[in-house]
Amino acid sequence: MSPNGHVAPNSVDAYSLRLRAALRGLPDSEVEEILREIRGHILERQEGEGDSERLLKILRELGSPEDIGALYRTEALVARARTTFSPALIFGSAARVATKSLIGFLSLLLGLFGYVAAAGFLWCAGTKPFLPDRIGLWRSQYRFSMGIIPPSEHAQELLGWWIIPVGLILGITVIVVTTALLRWMLRYALPPPAARFMRVK
Repeated sequence: MSPNGHVAPNSVDAYSLRLRAALRGLPDSEVEEILREIRGHILERQEGEGDSERLLKILRELGSPEDIGALYRTEALVARARTTFSPALIFGSAARVATKSLIGFLSLLLGLFGYVAAAGFLWCAGTKPFLPDRIGLWRSQYRFSMGIIPPSEHAQELLGWWIIPVGLILGITVIVVTTALLRWMLRYALPPPAARFMRVK
């Protein structure tokens, strides 16, 4: 900080202020811990030297405070998702980490496939009373299908009203299994942000 009280734009203080703003929404205690860790790492690498070019090089290698803050917020969201059974929160976390790692991308694909399939099963169970002749498990000449059958297609309905309990059981089961698998995969979708930044030498 300069003698007149202003923060130099390329100083550790300025970097910390931007990082604090980027971490908005996290608990205060967690924000302070992150700031201490990042600041300590910067000063340690500076080794007490006041060379401004060396400091700028360190800050560039760390990355922008906004990128670092976004990664810490994503990590916090993933940590919450691993302790909840909310499909919305878990799928939202998978979407956030989809571009961060292969496991994150696979988590998103699993979530899309699993939750869409579950919605389809539940939809069949819920709409059977309203479209009893159109909804079911169908066998036609070349394929099996579950859902609504076009009026022009000749097919045999296999389950009848049993589509309701079967659809409910399958839908709920797929939701539970997909949620459990996503919770497990999210444990490995992101390395801790600190580990990524502290590797910078």
